[in-house]
Amino acid sequence: GVTLLGVVLIFLSVGLNIQTAESCRCFPQHPQHQFCSSEMVILANVTGNRLPVKDQNNLFRYKIKTIKVLKCSNNANQIQYVYTDSSSCGITLDQGRYVLSGHRFKYGIEVGMCDLVKQWDLLSLTEQENFKQTYKMGCDCTISTCFESPCCPQSKKECMWETNSPDSLEYACLRDSDGICSWYRPSSKVDEDPMCI
Repeated sequence: GVTLLGVVLIFLSVGLNIQTAESCRCFPQHPQHQFCSSEMVILANVTGNRLPVKDQNNLFRYKIKTIKVLKCSNNANQIQYVYTDSSSCGITLDQGRYVLSGHRFKYGIEVGMCDLVKQWDLLSLTEQENFKQTYKMGCDCTISTCFESPCCPQSKKECMWETNSPDSLEYACLRDSDGICSWYRPSSKVDEDPMCI
């Protein structure tokens, strides 16, 4: 039969699995927020397969060729690898071009599932332009996530991102000449929610 200890061990095992899965959930964030809050953002071509890192438990790496450094607080010339955790918090990459965010680690960038991991060729031209130059112009604005309307900013430095608006992934939050942060799409300002006026 099943002992009390066996039942306790089963519950502990299930609890640990749930806790592990829970720890890898990511709060929805607009790509500009991820860009601005990251130490490093690169456009890279993944050229190699996933390989374990010697003497590093649970760490894998992919060989990459950096196409362009989009944001970096230190020297990014030596980036040769994408490092990722082997757990459910890690990422899996196919060969091809990606926008990746993360932090510097050895000869590369360490990326997890809550970082930016976007296939470059699946992005619209507007999204590509945002990553190449527009987002960095708005890093002095704050982007807050909003799950239901009305989504009204609490300050002049804030843009509210409505997660249920698919077009908003093409928007960039920028400060205007009056110092007010607002959403912009290419060449035009996005209308503010009438409930917020």
